[in-house]
Formats: sequence, structure tokens, C-alpha cells
Amino acid sequence: MNTAISLAVAAIVIVFHCWACRRSPKYWYLGGIVPLIWIILNVILFINGKINFEEDWKILVFPTLIIFLMWAEGQQSARKKELAKMEAKDI
Repeated sequence: MNTAISLAVAAIVIVFHCWACRRSPKYWYLGGIVPLIWIILNVILFINGKINFEEDWKILVFPTLIIFLMWAEGQQSARKKELAKMEAKDI
């Protein structure tokens, strides 16, 4: 049961992150919520001694890169969509 709840929460977070990353560029901060929470959580766990960076660096770097790449890709997609919308109004 605990694993099912964890997977459900992870799925909800990923769906929210994908949605937030694709918002208009003027709402860029929405896509930054998940990376910010992820970094704060990792810092708290590191301070409390739950994470040993020398052993766990691969497990920490990989999700962090994925989260930031999703944010960057979503922002780029939103900018292209916004630019296409502006070009359509000009014509």
C-alpha cells in the first residue's frame, strides 16, 4: 500500500510539473516549483544526515537533471507557442 501511494504522489507531481512547465513564459515560476521543492528537500535530508553525497550523488544528480531539462524544454515550447500566436495576430 505504501508503494502505491508513493507512485501515485510521484505521478501527480510529474503531471503537475509537465503542466506547469508549459504555461506562458510570463508564468515561468510555475515550472520552478517542483525543482525548488526537490532541491530544498535534498538540502534538508543532507543536513539531517540522511543523504551521503559521496555515495548518493548519482541518485541525486539524475532526477535533478531530468527535472531541470523538463522545465527548460517546457519553457522553450511555451515560448515557441507564444511566438506563433503573436505571428498569427500580425498576419
